[in-house]
Amino acid sequence: INAVLSHPTLPLTITGHEDRHIRFYDNNTGQMVHSMVAHLDSVTSLAVDQHGLYLISGSHDCSIRLWNLESKTCVQEITSHRKKFDESIFDVAFHPTRPYIASAGADALAKVFI
Repeated sequence: INAVLSHPTLPLTITGHEDRHIRFYDNNTGQMVHSMVAHLDSVTSLAVDQHGLYLISGSHDCSIRLWNLESKTCVQEITSHRKKFDESIFDVAFHPTRPYIASAGADALAKVFI
């Protein structure tokens, strides 16, 4: 497991894995409720927006993906960082009040997407 986060409004824990999957767990039962192949390489980071509607994931496949949490579908993909020693994106984040996302990568860059 490379990333773990708790959903801000639902009893849900979301994890990002080396095997390219994002998995969703019910906090009340501990059971996995959904699993999906999310990237072409390991999932390195996760973030949920303050309203709990969208998830962003970062990966060593050089992509950031925006997911609709209700439908569990990818609504946007951004290829943003270059690989360095088989690593790419280290972290992703939502701005707490503005519609911005940010990423940090192995290429020594931090990027903000508006």
